[in-house]
Amino acid sequence: MGIDRKQLKRQAKERIVAADPKFWLVALAYLVMTTGVAWLISLVLDAVFLAGGGSVPGSDTVVLFFQLLLRLYTTVVQFGLCLWALWTYRKMDPDISSLMQGFSVAGRVLLMELGIFLRILGAYLLAALVLSLPFAMVLAYTSSPNAWTAAMLLYLALLLVVVIAASLRYALAPYLLADRPDDGPILPIRRSSVLMRGWKKELFKLELSFLGYELIDLFLSGCVIFFFLRQAGLLVPSAALDPLWLDKCLTVIWSTPAVILSSLVTVPVRLWLIPYRSVARAGFYDARIVAMQDEEIPIMMPPV
Repeated sequence: MGIDRKQLKRQAKERIVAADPKFWLVALAYLVMTTGVAWLISLVLDAVFLAGGGSVPGSDTVVLFFQLLLRLYTTVVQFGLCLWALWTYRKMDPDISSLMQGFSVAGRVLLMELGIFLRILGAYLLAALVLSLPFAMVLAYTSSPNAWTAAMLLYLALLLVVVIAASLRYALAPYLLADRPDDGPILPIRRSSVLMRGWKKELFKLELSFLGYELIDLFLSGCVIFFFLRQAGLLVPSAALDPLWLDKCLTVIWSTPAVILSSLVTVPVRLWLIPYRSVARAGFYDARIVAMQDEEIPIMMPPV
């Protein structure tokens, strides 16, 4: 028996609309805590390097350190969003401070995410090794460039499927950790694999149903990038003849004004999409917990 996605998404809409404080305030706080902090760090580093004449000793190490620190911080904040979504779906009226709750169990969150990453990486490497043998044999017996291209595209597509399937397998681990933080970082990963057994397709279809919002996001960002490239004179046919044309385009695309404006223009969509999708995922998790309890599966699951 599958999960009714329309009903699940309708419930998610009802829960976020009824949330207090307003869902868009929570989403705005989340964006400030993640994207806003990333921008701030980037601007500070740019200012420091500019003041040092662009040749600060060890600058690459400093950038790498702050990127790693930002990644760890963002992971914990994302767990806080999972907490807010789960409590919102259960009509517990969480406030914005729930986004900070992940820092009380930051070590467990980071260890859990590391465990998930290693498992996905392991699945990827194993699949790459297993699939490389038949594809190598196929490539050895053909000299057609088209056959080579088709075989490589198929190879990469299969690896992508493996990575997506592995990611879906552990997608519910954050919610399981949120329900039972005292169980540590490993049990949520194992329980997520049990919950998702035979249900990866359903969660994938749920995630795919939000693709329209992502396409709107992409279109709005693309319009901003198009504007900057046009202002820089890089979209005329003669500019494309320049050997450095691609490098110039990338410089414009990754410039601070283009990055900031292309992100800001998507904020209205994000203020709706972030809480909507997060609460829908939480609803999927709760539906699976209830189903497991009804089926009397012999594994200790958290109460709903």
